[in-house]
Amino acid sequence: MIFSPRDSLATAFAILASLPFLSAVQAAGDSDPEQAFFLDVPVVLTPSRLKQPLDESPNAITVIDQQMIRASGFRKLSELFRLVPGMYVGSQNGHASFVSYHGTTDNYARRMQVLVDGRSVYLPPNGAVIWDNIPVLMDDIERIEVVRGPSAASLGANSTQGVINIITREPGALAPDQVSVALGGNGVSDLSAIFGQSSSIMDQKLGIGYRADQGYDWPLINDDNRTRMLSWRGNYHPNTTDSFDIQLGYSEATRGEGVVGRATSPFRDTQSSYDYQQLIWTRSLETVGELRINYQHTHSRFDDYQTHIPESNKVNRHDIELQHISQWNPDNRLVWGVGIRSDEATSPQFFVVAAPTLTQPRAFAHDELRIGDSAVVNAGAMWEDDAMGHSNVSPRLSFNYHLQPNQTVRIGTSLAYRNAATGEEYGNTGLTADHPVWAQGGVQPERMLSREIGYMGRFPDMGLTIDTRVYADHLSKLIFVDPVIVNAAVYNSFKNVYQVEFFGWESTLKYHWNENGSLTFNYARQHASCAPDGLPTNIGLSVIQDAYSKMLSQCPKIVPVNSGSLLVDQKINAELAVSAGYYFQDEVQVLDAQYAQSPMHRVDIKITRALGKRDEVGGGEVSLVVQNLFRDSHTEYSSIPQQGSPNLDRRAYLLATFRY
Repeated sequence: MIFSPRDSLATAFAILASLPFLSAVQAAGDSDPEQAFFLDVPVVLTPSRLKQPLDESPNAITVIDQQMIRASGFRKLSELFRLVPGMYVGSQNGHASFVSYHGTTDNYARRMQVLVDGRSVYLPPNGAVIWDNIPVLMDDIERIEVVRGPSAASLGANSTQGVINIITREPGALAPDQVSVALGGNGVSDLSAIFGQSSSIMDQKLGIGYRADQGYDWPLINDDNRTRMLSWRGNYHPNTTDSFDIQLGYSEATRGEGVVGRATSPFRDTQSSYDYQQLIWTRSLETVGELRINYQHTHSRFDDYQTHIPESNKVNRHDIELQHISQWNPDNRLVWGVGIRSDEATSPQFFVVAAPTLTQPRAFAHDELRIGDSAVVNAGAMWEDDAMGHSNVSPRLSFNYHLQPNQTVRIGTSLAYRNAATGEEYGNTGLTADHPVWAQGGVQPERMLSREIGYMGRFPDMGLTIDTRVYADHLSKLIFVDPVIVNAAVYNSFKNVYQVEFFGWESTLKYHWNENGSLTFNYARQHASCAPDGLPTNIGLSVIQDAYSKMLSQCPKIVPVNSGSLLVDQKINAELAVSAGYYFQDEVQVLDAQYAQSPMHRVDIKITRALGKRDEVGGGEVSLVVQNLFRDSHTEYSSIPQQGSPNLDRRAYLLATFRY
């Protein structure tokens, strides 16, 4: 048998991820026991809505903390998810990113819930996340909790394949005020500032940001972008039992669009804006418990007036939820709640007949039961009405068993649904020349059945942790384009057409050799297979038959078979630190891309020089960041019928931060 370099690399990844199982006992006595400090189990909130140690969560979780964010050198929020095993990060151009987990993605990435401090940014009409619109500064992120697998039992429909919860820093926990500036190649020009103030009853912080660059180094497209953002958060705590968390945010952007030689898409600028308001009242109860009411409002707008077919759309979301946590006894905790969400999407171009405002009620409960000192059972479910004629219950059950205090096995299963996006059910326009839509309605929610076995081991004497799992997921009633004929013209409609089986293995290894050095290694090996789940309406049409056959034949490529990342962070001395990231994935075929994305092997480096005491008043740092150091020439997502594809060439920039 002949092994290619790619096979050898994948084998090396697999061996490295398995080393803890082979060497943990043998090496335990050879290391400094003080390294146990680095292996405290993180406490997470997202999977069950209860604060739980990572090894007692009902789902596999990746936690991206401040140190990893800083070491990565990434400028954009979406790129951070290259640090999650099994996660795919793609780009249509320099400002249109999409993030998905376990494939079945397109440039809207509809199957993963994304939250900021518990506030959903997954919006109609396309069920998309506009990553560059989210007004969150990288320096203001406390941590990101990524649920790797369905979590609809706690967080509702559209948590079908996973959940990303971006948690920002509490106002009362702020470091000194700071200002950061980044300047570099291809027009990189960023500025951000964070200011904080605290008193006995009120803590607050203000974040201001500007981010700009000239997009990809690809002359066929126009993807310059400039984004301004502002956020404010205050925590009012008038007594020991009540607190009010108030958040306001706004972003506005000017972004280039257009393709060379395409009359329907000339070079031009588009405008978009996004704002949110959120109020959370929390009351601590006399018994061990908590009552919380969370209200949030989100508004977004997009305008493109410079084509022959002007486009404008607006989205308004209101959401209110009541949540109650109680503890029946020391071994049993329960969280339950009810909520209602109202989604309104208006677009004269996309909805010839106005889409209805969708009012969606929900109710949920989750119970954590301890059985002795070694076992934890998590059981929960959510009921939701999608306001489109469907009502679903999403249950979840998991069993965590501590083989030893530092080693845990998890077995879990869950059922989750994804509701049709507004555009998939009600989209109706003949004006959009490139993508005419005439939805026929009657689309059923997608259904995901997930099963997993996971293991988490902590080896304090070695400075080592391992988190690994095997899984099998079955996604049925997958919604895909179903062309229809209306007045002798072919339009895009939507229908439940496919079912997909996913199975694979993923692992995270973290190693601290001392207090100044760490390594985080992620690897995923995954497979997909597709089968019909209903047939397109006009299967006899050759264009439809070809698209249908192409989807089935390319199904194994909708996930990269092998993917991974390696992030190394080393503090050389009190002034100098170096970090490097390596990101790898096999070929992948995004569902609505005309061309497959070629394999990627990308290396980034960051060299940092401290100024004084880096994190204290009067201190700071200066960093040189080089992305795609060796100029990997992989292709990105592309549906443009011309040779070539967006590609990030080597890019360098200087980042300076001053704290005062």
